Amino acid sequence: MLGEMVPNVESYVPEPVGDRPALPYAPFPIPKFRKAQGANWKLWQAYFPAGAGYFLGHRQIRHMQFGLMRNNEAWMTVNPMEIESQWPHLEAASGHVLIGGLGMAIMAYAVAAKPEVTKVTVVERDAEVIALARDFAGMDDWPTRDKIDIVEHDLLTYRHDPAAVPVDFLYVDIWRTYRNDPKVAHMQTIHAHVPAPRVGYWGQEIEAVDWAVAKGIPVEAFTADTFRAFCEETGLPLIGLEEPSYPQLCAWAATNPAIAGAAAGQ
Repeated sequence: MLGEMVPNVESYVPEPVGDRPALPYAPFPIPKFRKAQGANWKLWQAYFPAGAGYFLGHRQIRHMQFGLMRNNEAWMTVNPMEIESQWPHLEAASGHVLIGGLGMAIMAYAVAAKPEVTKVTVVERDAEVIALARDFAGMDDWPTRDKIDIVEHDLLTYRHDPAAVPVDFLYVDIWRTYRNDPKVAHMQTIHAHVPAPRVGYWGQEIEAVDWAVAKGIPVEAFTADTFRAFCEETGLPLIGLEEPSYPQLCAWAATNPAIAGAAAGQ
């Protein structure tokens, strides 16, 4: 009954939240989901009337939510927090995009829908996730399915064939939580094997600000130059600064009280 009253979301459209303006990105298309169950993974369906974003604050949610769980541990959910955290990377995607981690196939769907994206390679290590995504996200029926190749492999040991189509943008989302994984070390390993000229990873905004704070730079002093210094030290050609307000977005994410370990400031 609830599923009949609360609609599924077809796309996220930027809108202001509280005193913060709408995010400066194009709408984010979302695949149509349905519940599915595997041996270890399942896609659940529920409705929560409100939730926090990644950059912006709490707001009313007017659509059904779906989430991916492994042995009752949540990995991904269609909600403002998840979508906002992916938005800068979707905006940056063009050419041949390699996505590390299939998850709910949200990024594969949205990236493939962009006309400026010519090919999408998804590297996913879990065969059950690949099989289940074909069911819960209806992948094989997507109009852009012919753009997408799925490779079953651990991204940390994956080697992109230099004779194949070069990767123009590498995006990685293989972790469950913010601030609890060696993301930079993982990214350095992955980028060494997939040497794309442009790179992005889930949670990079928080990590860049945390890095700056650890060096004595207060959150309110985080700038584009600070972000460039983070890229230089890590050796990662990260996207983000194409959008002038990106340093402010980084600061908002890092100080978000809905995210554990929020940095002080702002």
